[in-house]
Parts: sequence; structure tokens; C-alpha cells
Amino acid sequence: MDNMMDTILNFGLIFAVVGASAYTAHRLASLVIKLLQPNPVTDYLGTGKKQRGAGQPSFSDRAGAAIASQLPAFASLKTLEGHLRWAQRGGEYEGRTVEQIIFMSALFGGLGILFPLLIPAPVAWGVPLILLVLPFSRLRSAAKKMRVRAEQSVPEMAALMSAEVAAGVSPEEALMQASKMPGPLAGLVREASAQAAYLGIPVFSHEKRKGSLREAFEGSGISALRAFGVQLDVAASKGVDVAQRMSEISSSLAAEYRQRLMRKAEKLDTGMTIAVALFYFVPMMALILVPLLIEAINAI
Repeated sequence: MDNMMDTILNFGLIFAVVGASAYTAHRLASLVIKLLQPNPVTDYLGTGKKQRGAGQPSFSDRAGAAIASQLPAFASLKTLEGHLRWAQRGGEYEGRTVEQIIFMSALFGGLGILFPLLIPAPVAWGVPLILLVLPFSRLRSAAKKMRVRAEQSVPEMAALMSAEVAAGVSPEEALMQASKMPGPLAGLVREASAQAAYLGIPVFSHEKRKGSLREAFEGSGISALRAFGVQLDVAASKGVDVAQRMSEISSSLAAEYRQRLMRKAEKLDTGMTIAVALFYFVPMMALILVPLLIEAINAI
């Protein structure tokens, strides 16, 4: 019994130290990036580090790029760049780059190496790996959250555009009004509008030329946005029937969203039952049965 309690205490101590190390590494990496990034205000006032030059990447960017070029795992950064764009559309990771995320990951892993050196235990070697993956895991979680928010915002944006078009506004102007909404979906619309202005292409598809909005929605990787982009293109090409078509799109999307919420509510009971079983019933049974099994083994 004493050995089991010592093992539990040791694992608890290890997890506590892992959490403290992760927090310390995060704060240290954030401080390093903040100190090494160029400051536009001080550069404008003449008090910044002029030797970096305007537009020159910071140390964290250069270090992250060097690390990425040496590691085969980072040969393709498209996935990380996609996660970062989605996170930034929702207002997170502002001013950050993929190279800085890689640099932070390497710094975390380097600090994590100290843990098994201080506590020589086999399980301690998992700490550097956990700290190495932590920045990428947080970025992926933020991107996933923004994708879900964008999908949930589709009915609201459709309703707003329908109301604007019904008031006599053109689809392009209605889209500009919708881009002023908060959230990642409006950020994606703003990117599409900026891309159209930069390349000189239409926002909505015209004849054989695909519009920038549809390209952005199709490149989002979200089926609901791809369908929404196609519907907006079809509605914008209807001429005098634009208002009616936009109203139909808004109604259908709202009904689909309500059905999706109902399906999620039906699955909630099952999910709660599984969660209770995993986090309450199983640990309780383990606390009861493990000492009995240990006593039985000792008696044998």
C-alpha cells in the first residue's frame, strides 16, 4: 500500500513539474520573441534597432526558418500556415509567423531537456516531447475553434446579406457590409475582397472567371463554406431575382443550422454518459479494486 501511494505521489509530482515547466517555457519564449521583434514605434522615433532594417525578419523568424530547413518533419509548412491563417482570422496569434511558432517549439523542447537531467526517471524523457509539441497543439486547437466559429456564422452572414439585398443594395455592397461582422468568417471575406482588388478580378464569379470569394471559400477546407460560396455565386448571377434567391439561401441555411443543433443535442446525452463513466466511475472503481488486487497478489 505504501509503495502504491509513493508511486501516485511521484506521478503527481512529475505532472506538477511538467505543468510548471511548460508555463515557464511559454513565458520565456514569449518574452524572447517580444524582445527580438522589431518595434515600429521605436523605429519611427529613431530609437529602435536600425541595424535590422525595415522589413528585415526578427531573430525568432530567422531561427525558426533555419530549424525548419534542417528538419524533414517541417519540409512542408502548408498545414501550419493554414492553421495560423485561421487563428489570425479570429484575432489570435496576431503578428506571429510560422517561423516564430517553430522557434518557440524548439525553445520549449530545449528547456524540457533539463527536466530528465534533474529528475533521472524514464517517464521524464516524455517531458521534452510534450513541450516540443505544445505550441503546434495550441495553434491547431485555435485554428479548429475558428473553423467551427466560421461554419456557425454562415446563417448569420446569409441573413445579413439577404436583408441588405432586399433593401436594394447590390450583392457586392451587401458582401462588404457582411465583412464588417466580427469573427473568422468575416475575416475570410475581407481577404477575398482584398485579393480581388489586388488582382483585379471580380468578387463573384463572372462568366468563365471564378470569383475571389468562391476561391477563398473553396480553399477553406470547410464543406459548408464551399456550398455557401457556390450559392452566393448563383444568387449574384440571377439579376432581378437576387433578393428572392438570397432570401431562399438564408432560410435554407437557418433551417439546416437548426437541424444540426438538434442532432448535437440528441448526441449530448450519450456524450455525457460516456464522460461520466470515464472521469468518475472508472477512477472510483480503480481506487476500490487496485488496493484489493495488490493485497491479493501479496497474499499469494
